[in-house]
Amino acid sequence: MAGQGFVAPADESILVRVSVPITRVGVGIFSFDPVEKLIGASIGDLLEPLRIGPVERRPSSSGTAVEVHLLALPEGEGLAIPLGQFGEVGLKNDRGLLALTVPAAWGARLAERLGTALVRGPERGLSLDRAAEVVTCWARLGAGMRAALPLGAFGEIGVEAS
Repeated sequence: MAGQGFVAPADESILVRVSVPITRVGVGIFSFDPVEKLIGASIGDLLEPLRIGPVERRPSSSGTAVEVHLLALPEGEGLAIPLGQFGEVGLKNDRGLLALTVPAAWGARLAERLGTALVRGPERGLSLDRAAEVVTCWARLGAGMRAALPLGAFGEIGVEAS
């Protein structure tokens, strides 16, 4: 979708910008993406069905570059990125609220980062493959709302209202 402009959805979709770490590392002509190996596809490929604008790059709060994807989440739609034994990272439009699912170890930090946007949660559950514990938080996005979980040298994973 590079080079395409913003396309406004016709329904009551949640519009959200999702920042994800750039995990591909390379030396010369060789490159490797450990996250792609773990989950079986690139994060960009998994986000593609919901993306409505070009992928951008920008520095995270730590200075490490991240990719930013503009997504439209129609009512009841979302996605989950499996992380094997760690659980999953997911987002969904749940009756106008943004449901965010993260590995259980990140739950308290996510709730804290959402601040006043947090409507419900954190609630514990199991990942879709039932292999790990996860936490879900529901947020009502408002103008300028942004929440990110820092990932050290990898940058961050975050959401912001669009």
